[in-house]
Amino acid sequence: MKIEFLYFDGCPNHETALTNLKEVLSETGLKEEIDIINIENPEDVTKHRFLGSPSIRINGKDLEVTEDESTQYSMRCRRYKNGDVMEGFPSKELISTNLKNN
Repeated sequence: MKIEFLYFDGCPNHETALTNLKEVLSETGLKEEIDIINIENPEDVTKHRFLGSPSIRINGKDLEVTEDESTQYSMRCRRYKNGDVMEGFPSKELISTNLKNN
């Protein structure tokens, strides 16, 4: 399984997202390595098909958005739906569900 974690330094939520990802991996007993990718410039945005920070891909698939749905690559902070609330990081439940489905 390939896990990618993409972010940029100005994003205030990437640390929480990375912690959630590591905790879910630990809780499920998965020993997968995380490829941590720091997006630094517009060239990186295009090269990595960056949908915003933080982004997590499992086997090339984003947690929420398929590439067919969005090609609006940019250096921006993301929002994730968590029940009735929007948060700046994916929930542990969203991460766990995606790990199980991949």
